[in-house]
Amino acid sequence: MNLPNKLTVARLCSLPVLMLCFAGNSKLALWGAFAIFVAASITDWLDGRIARSQNLVTVLGKFLDPLADKALVCTVLVYFVAMGYAHPIAVILVLAREFVVSGVRMAAVTEGKVIAANIYGKAKTMFQMVSIAVILTLRAINPDYSWLPMVSNICCWIIAALTAASGAIYVVDNKEVFKEKGDK
Repeated sequence: MNLPNKLTVARLCSLPVLMLCFAGNSKLALWGAFAIFVAASITDWLDGRIARSQNLVTVLGKFLDPLADKALVCTVLVYFVAMGYAHPIAVILVLAREFVVSGVRMAAVTEGKVIAANIYGKAKTMFQMVSIAVILTLRAINPDYSWLPMVSNICCWIIAALTAASGAIYVVDNKEVFKEKGDK
């Protein structure tokens, strides 16, 4: 397994520790959640950069990297729902998009195609990770900020809108996956 794929696997393996930090409610746990999330987000940027610069892009990486991103972001968003920091419908929109895009990727694989993330998906992921990191930072600084749930909910609705839009673009750009043999 090459280094970019190891970084992706490490991102996936960080999720149980992140959830343990969410379960704790101490200052240390809040800062731990922030640190793990930021470290995992950096590995997302780093694994892609290394893979492209050293010609280490693999089918496994194209599959695992978006999966790890989705798992990381969705884990935090579900936690935000439990905390009142995200509206459930916003998170359901994000989850639905991720299932649809995964379905398109699986359909493509059955035809021997691997569809990498597009620029819209990458921009969406960057916005998600930066927004979540800011919210986790503010929560770690002071979990009692009265305005934080409102700001977090606004960010999560923006995340949901960007996520839905990038999903729609992804489906349209890859509509040939749904064509039956013989269709034009």
